[in-house]
Amino acid sequence: MRALSEQSLYELLEIPRSATPQEVQRAYERARALFGPGSLASYTLLAPEEAEALLSRIEEARSVLLDREARATYDDRLPGGREPRARPSPSADGATSPSTTPGASVAPPPAAAGLDFRPPDGSPWTGELLRQARESRGLSVSNVSERTKIQRSHIESVEAERFEQLPPPAYLRGIVHSIATALRLDDQAVVRSYMERANAAKQSARGR
Repeated sequence: MRALSEQSLYELLEIPRSATPQEVQRAYERARALFGPGSLASYTLLAPEEAEALLSRIEEARSVLLDREARATYDDRLPGGREPRARPSPSADGATSPSTTPGASVAPPPAAAGLDFRPPDGSPWTGELLRQARESRGLSVSNVSERTKIQRSHIESVEAERFEQLPPPAYLRGIVHSIATALRLDDQAVVRSYMERANAAKQSARGR
């Protein structure tokens, strides 16, 4: 993972340079939830100066990328200059659609697999399903560890449901929340479901 100072504001928020203002805002909110005051990362996974520097860059990203003129100036300074924006073109029925080169395929939006990943028929979120969600986004355990600042061993234990090797519930809840947020899943549903499994497993172990 590149140093914070070497990442562009787009890389910091994990969005493409063509991101809309709405996409910028959503990415900013995810980053704040993951690394902002009160988050697991800000208190247990990052040194105070690292957390402060990261939060400052997140705020800078929002301020610049949601200001049209500031963003244009910033884009001009990036390698390759400003990226062309897709222009809508009229379709046969008069509606507009993004213009494309004839014969060219349209790539799916980034992370579509992660956004669409759901447990089958209301099944609980298990460690195995989290692993499948991660792999559907093309991410390795190391990738998730870099994004969340969570130790690889914790992520592997979450996916393998090695509950006895995981931190106490208060910390485990934050870890699962961070993983779900990084995978762009329904974090509240994931945390609730996974913690129910973790608590049940611990109660079962005590009864042996």
